[in-house]
Amino acid sequence: MASKVKNFFTGHIALFVLLGVAALCVAFMCFGTMSENGSITLDGKDAKIEEYTEKFIEDANDALYRIMNEDAPTDEETIKENEEVEGLGAVTTLDTVIGRRKPDGFNDNGKGLQCSKYTAYLATGKMEYSTAHPDYGPVNGKDIASWLVKNYGWKYIDKPVKGAIGSGGWNTKYGHTVMYLYSTGTNTAMVNDANYVPLTVDTHSMNISGWVWVVPSSYNPSPAPTPTPTPTPTPTPTPVSNTYKVVKGDTLGEIAYKMGWYRGSKMFGDYGYAQKLAEYNGIKNRGLIYPGQIIKKY
Repeated sequence: MASKVKNFFTGHIALFVLLGVAALCVAFMCFGTMSENGSITLDGKDAKIEEYTEKFIEDANDALYRIMNEDAPTDEETIKENEEVEGLGAVTTLDTVIGRRKPDGFNDNGKGLQCSKYTAYLATGKMEYSTAHPDYGPVNGKDIASWLVKNYGWKYIDKPVKGAIGSGGWNTKYGHTVMYLYSTGTNTAMVNDANYVPLTVDTHSMNISGWVWVVPSSYNPSPAPTPTPTPTPTPTPTPVSNTYKVVKGDTLGEIAYKMGWYRGSKMFGDYGYAQKLAEYNGIKNRGLIYPGQIIKKY
């Protein structure tokens, strides 16, 4: 029996300790009294704290204050730190990328330059990416464009411009990446890259069919000039002839209408204008005109 009791207490010692602490806390909450220094005691007197404990609490408070206040970076320091980061899409420009271009034959002091390392350097200004493989960049050549978009805020562009970084060869293991200079044909371009001549920089023409191109997010193409509209010429009015040659079936009223004298209804005629036309042309009977006769307006 004693053995069972012993085993029971041994197996549940953690529970008894927890219950004891809980009971002590309840006792302090129910019967304790707050003293002048803020501690809670059963008799209401100040709790006695050893000197080394007080020193520990004081040092901990000081350290917490420094962490939360004195060591916190100011806005100016944060801005300065962000401004010093190279290669961010909103900070880097195409002129900066082009300005980093190395001369043909450059091999990084013998370390070598795979295409991925070279174009990553052109875009970010950072040359070293791996101590184990100093000639390689951060990712394979085929992934440089997407890497710049994901990590440096660059953006894709439909047609490459000078300084744009392009990647191609997704059906291969490593692919290739270059900096675009200018077009040399429908699907070809003059580019600047590394590894065309193994591990050195070279400028040459190559096929870029199916490639993707990226530029810094700060790049905005110049808008196309607005064409000047061609003014529409004012049509020249057709002059009204001063004479008219009578044809079969004509009447003076119709002739007056054709010559611009007429102002009334063509259907019912305006005999005032017809009469004026007859008088001007010496026609005594305005109903008697004949084909070939010349009628003058004035």
